[in-house]
Amino acid sequence: MDIDELLGRMSLAEKIGQLNHPNIGGADSTGAGTASADLERRIRHGEVGSLAAGAPLPRLAELQRIAVEHSPHGIPLFLTLDVIHGHRTIFPLPVALAGAFDTDLVGRTARAAAIEGAASGVMLAWAPMLDVSRDARWGRCAESPGEDPLVGAAFAQAMIDGYQQDDLTRADTMMACAKHFAGYGFAEAGRDYNAVDASAYRMHNVVLPPFKRAVEAGVGAVMVGFHDLAGIPCTAHRELLHGLLRGLWGFDGLVVSDYTAIMELVHHGVAETEKEAAYLAFRAGVDIDLVGECYSRYLAALVAEGRIAERDVDAACRRILHAKEKLGLFDNPYRGLDENKRVAVTLTPQTRRLAREAAAKSCVLLKNDGVLPLARDRAIALVGPLADSRGNMQGTWAVAARAEDSVTVREGLGGAFDRVLYAKGANIVDDAAVAARLNLFGETVTIDPPEALIAEAVEQANKADIVVACVGEAREHTGESATRSTLDLPGSQRRLLEALVATGKPLVLVTMSGRPLALEWENRHANAILHAWFAGSEAGHGIADLLSGAANPSAKLAMSFPRDAGQCPMTYAEPPTGRPADKIGIDVAGDDAVDARGRHFFRKFTTACRIEGASTPLYPFGHGLSYSTFAYGDIELDRTELIGDDAVLTAGVTVRNTSDVAGDEVVQLYIGDPVASRSRPVRELKSFRKIALAAGESRHVAFRITADDLRFVRADTLAAPESVFEPGTFVIEIGGSSDRLGTKRVVWRSR
Repeated sequence: MDIDELLGRMSLAEKIGQLNHPNIGGADSTGAGTASADLERRIRHGEVGSLAAGAPLPRLAELQRIAVEHSPHGIPLFLTLDVIHGHRTIFPLPVALAGAFDTDLVGRTARAAAIEGAASGVMLAWAPMLDVSRDARWGRCAESPGEDPLVGAAFAQAMIDGYQQDDLTRADTMMACAKHFAGYGFAEAGRDYNAVDASAYRMHNVVLPPFKRAVEAGVGAVMVGFHDLAGIPCTAHRELLHGLLRGLWGFDGLVVSDYTAIMELVHHGVAETEKEAAYLAFRAGVDIDLVGECYSRYLAALVAEGRIAERDVDAACRRILHAKEKLGLFDNPYRGLDENKRVAVTLTPQTRRLAREAAAKSCVLLKNDGVLPLARDRAIALVGPLADSRGNMQGTWAVAARAEDSVTVREGLGGAFDRVLYAKGANIVDDAAVAARLNLFGETVTIDPPEALIAEAVEQANKADIVVACVGEAREHTGESATRSTLDLPGSQRRLLEALVATGKPLVLVTMSGRPLALEWENRHANAILHAWFAGSEAGHGIADLLSGAANPSAKLAMSFPRDAGQCPMTYAEPPTGRPADKIGIDVAGDDAVDARGRHFFRKFTTACRIEGASTPLYPFGHGLSYSTFAYGDIELDRTELIGDDAVLTAGVTVRNTSDVAGDEVVQLYIGDPVASRSRPVRELKSFRKIALAAGESRHVAFRITADDLRFVRADTLAAPESVFEPGTFVIEIGGSSDRLGTKRVVWRSR
């Protein structure tokens, strides 16, 4: 296909049409978008470049036929959809998958999602979501790879490779779209769509690394965030999109607005009219107007007025046509629109096995006093509002999923244990108004008399040897437009647990959510806590595999769990501040609250000044237990002094499985830079290695460290970063969690 020759034959209106992605029809979904009227006529006239792929395949095929056979130049549409953590086969939430610390697993789930999605007509997936998220109140942390930029970058690479492979003309691939560029995960107070005020320093060192890796991995598209960044909405942020993304990084793919985000520039208060909004977004570098249709209404007039050059419209249109060429659409416009093929590759035994594996590898064992795993012949009282809740297993942003495809925990345990008694025990929420909000996209919450539910659960608990309580959030507690101001278990679930504790029976919690929860009370009273996030289509089987010991927990937390929502935002990679608790401050006479090492939780005149309790997370980033136990030897360095930025340091540690159970361990390398030209985080994750150890086996794990691992970015503006290596003393830490680390120091000098 000669793209330039095609462009030369197109009118300005037809070029603008390629930039238009209207709503395909049906119910309005988010924001200010409305269903597009007279879609067939508009396609026939070349006014539409892309559409969502959520309609039945015959409908999509007919719309494509109109584009190919009746539009002025026969340019095919490309079809898009949110394929966030699976298509019909749903895998664990991204924040859960990231916690597997297993890029091969992430890549395999992305590959399976691409095969299913592509067979349903999806040509461009609105994924991966790469927003570094450190505020558990924010609902969209469910879609995020968590709080750490290195983990986010590894997740980006694995997802993009799984979706795109090395040839997008293949019918089993989808173009990936990295979103939301950039800083959306830092929305103030965790309120979705809220403003973000982040320095260029924080942007380059924390927010941007996953997106930079995505560009390096060849991602086909980038979606711009809804939010404003230091007063400039990202949709109108020329320095971010044109200066950094296009200019400095050299990205030549598609830049797409979020849903109606261009027209929302009026609401942001930076544009008085939608025409002005179209001008600002286009000038900033946005190629595709998603649903708002400001481009289709106003770009031609802006060109006529000389405010926008037609050559710039040509450039945006060329990028879209090139994307269609990369997808092979000019040769095969009907790719993915074959119903027989869709059925053959959807929810296969292979994808279900992968979903079961992913579920087991993504659940995090937060606590275990030895009660787990459970023997098959033990009588189990399975209680809780999520124990038999098919509609909630898949979690948020599973747009093509069907509730009937999910395996519940009750079904999973029923196949793994001889005797399972069941009671609902509690509602997820007891407030009818909150339930209505959670049931917006289908009923997942029902309300029954709370006291009767608790009484039934206690009755079943008294008949059993052990209680397994499945508690947590509903599916729509997280996701877009789902902010919480408290992270406690909602509704009467705490009262249920209090009643169960009073029975004296051992209590195992299976907690489910799309965000970190505040589980300080639960940690004190439960014998074991398995955090399952939302584990997907095979949640019930994956959880049963872990509770029974058929699988050994190996996941770690990709987001820290606070003790209380008031601690948010929270991260392990915090700066030292001028008042660190271990270097300054005073203890308070009469305060007997101390940690396991006898140190006071509360330190006056330091950052540990949280009056209600410890300032540390309840479960830190990188935490996760196993049925195996692992012992770490001392860190071994091949040298303690290095010279020059081409020197290489090898840091290693011997890890031994001290149990009689084979297991996997995630060995984590952190580096601290205690004296620098900027106040640097106390520690930053620089590498990780997941290893499998047989019972009693030892293995030496070595990390290669170069000056690049010690660099950070100094930046006063987004488009002019300076990557620097500052010689000095560095702290090398290796261990199994961000709070359980061995430590050594090295001196790295300049020449």
